[in-house]
Amino acid sequence: MQKSAEEIEGTNTIPFTELFNNSFMQANTKFSDIENFEKESKFDFSEMDSIDEKKLDEFVNLNTKFDSWDSMMTSASNKWVAKKLGL
Repeated sequence: MQKSAEEIEGTNTIPFTELFNNSFMQANTKFSDIENFEKESKFDFSEMDSIDEKKLDEFVNLNTKFDSWDSMMTSASNKWVAKKLGL
């Protein structure tokens, strides 16, 4: 477990499809995968800085178990870390 912890320590770049894997999306959203979530949202996730956070939060609130994009990201990140640590 220590080796796993050392591997994820610091800043990590995680592909959306790994962070928001199909299992996470199916359990927490109305979508089967992150690709369908992105397509339906009509936001360009490759340009996160240009997304209206309030509108994204509204979309997340209506289509997921979360009230905001930040809470969805936090949950997905926590699950990713737990999986990497073997918890």
